[in-house]
Amino acid sequence: MKKISIIRLGAIGDVILTSPVVLNLKISFPEAAIYFLTRPRTAGILKQFAGVDEILEFPHDASFMDLFRFGESLDSMGFDAVLDLHGNIRSKYLMKHITAPIKVQYPKRRLERIKAVQLKRIAEDPPHTIDLYNKVVKECGGQIYARRPILQPIKRRNVTDPVRQPPTIAIAPGASYRTKQWFPDRFRALVMEIFARTSAKIVLILADSDREMASLKREIPAERLEVVIDSELGKLSGIISGADLLVCNDSALSHLGSSVGTPALAIFGPTHPTLGFAPRGLNDAVIQANEFCRPCSLHGKRPCYRDRQYCFDMIMVDDVMAKIAEMMGKNAKGEKAIFIDRDGTLIKEKGYLSNPDDIEVEYKAYESISMARQAGFKIIIISNQSGVARGRFAIDDVERVNRRMTRIFADNNAPIDDIFYCPHFPGGTVAEYSIPCDCRKPSPGMIEKACRRHNINPFNSYVVGDKLSDVNLAHVTGCRPILVRTGFGKDDEKLLQYGHRLKPETVQNNLHEAVKYIMGL
Repeated sequence: MKKISIIRLGAIGDVILTSPVVLNLKISFPEAAIYFLTRPRTAGILKQFAGVDEILEFPHDASFMDLFRFGESLDSMGFDAVLDLHGNIRSKYLMKHITAPIKVQYPKRRLERIKAVQLKRIAEDPPHTIDLYNKVVKECGGQIYARRPILQPIKRRNVTDPVRQPPTIAIAPGASYRTKQWFPDRFRALVMEIFARTSAKIVLILADSDREMASLKREIPAERLEVVIDSELGKLSGIISGADLLVCNDSALSHLGSSVGTPALAIFGPTHPTLGFAPRGLNDAVIQANEFCRPCSLHGKRPCYRDRQYCFDMIMVDDVMAKIAEMMGKNAKGEKAIFIDRDGTLIKEKGYLSNPDDIEVEYKAYESISMARQAGFKIIIISNQSGVARGRFAIDDVERVNRRMTRIFADNNAPIDDIFYCPHFPGGTVAEYSIPCDCRKPSPGMIEKACRRHNINPFNSYVVGDKLSDVNLAHVTGCRPILVRTGFGKDDEKLLQYGHRLKPETVQNNLHEAVKYIMGL
């Protein structure tokens, strides 16, 4: 495929949740240019998507004739595939109007969601909206790697900076409908409790309709409270990415937090995670009351029929404070790491290395690891070892090589924190390992396992490797990708000239130069 069109006209949170689809399409079809059709209001957030080649804006006030003309214009562009991730009248019209060999609409799970609202049938393990979006990738013949929202904030924090003390907590009391907002007086009380019981700086993120809460500036010193009112999305993503925790409602900002690596604590009232829109970051959490009437509508818009909104009334300030303390106590924002490919990056590429005696360390690798550790980075080795599935060597051989490598790096004042490897390859000869998996790069399994084990935030981390699969892995997990020219790096660097592949942040000669780049040297 050469040209792919994605249609998702709104809203902000829904558009953010399409970011994994873009990544999966870009990795599956690296020759294809991806066009994204949306509204002007959400076009700005797409500038922070990796993989969108062109943004097409459909006006808010467009008439039916405008819709017709827009469809004619799209049809003339010669798309190979059109993906409708919206499923409303306008997007369906455009789908019918555009001629393309592949046309797919995502399954909205409408019947199950209606049953949840009307009959209170709560699914134990409901599919997330991201999973439904990703089904269209499979229908187009692509593969699924990304399953979490990923944005690249226009302004990213320098990860070599020291950890801030005190931490920052962002509070966003707004939502698309008033009925989805935890009570303003409780948000106000929550801000005062955070001020009184912690040393955290508070960033209060307000919509224009919530402006009255800015009066908290009269009660909290300026050095402890920053108020942001009606900020544009590009700036907001940077503000939220700089926070250690985000507290919000079931709103677009919860997904914005997930997509920039800031753990989101989302307060759910009339809506419910069973509808498929819970925040999906590695360390996100939902706080909710198990009222019998939930969920009461698909989008939380319907006014409450009871004497008061018990779904929110049952959630007390102390409940939210306890969850904040729990998340902050675990260092919610996480540690930083450099995820390093093994063969061809850390040690010389030998082609299915199985003998520990054949290990040869790359140029200044000891010095590089030592330098990174001194700057506070954890060192995690991640490696595809398909030789196991291909029958070239056994798991024990991989373990022996890794043990010796760990020992010689430790002996040279460059200890490695952990090693993860994937022995799978679907086209192999050893049945046990010749299977699809979620750990073979660029799938995120190894990095996500490392993040959980070592409390690492991938958005504060780097992936350094000699293959484009390492670059793709970084994009899929939110890390920053660096390609090195050792191993297979020179050959893979040439591929960047062709098609529309995901790009590394930089290309460096070797691991040592990559670490110097990270250090700003």
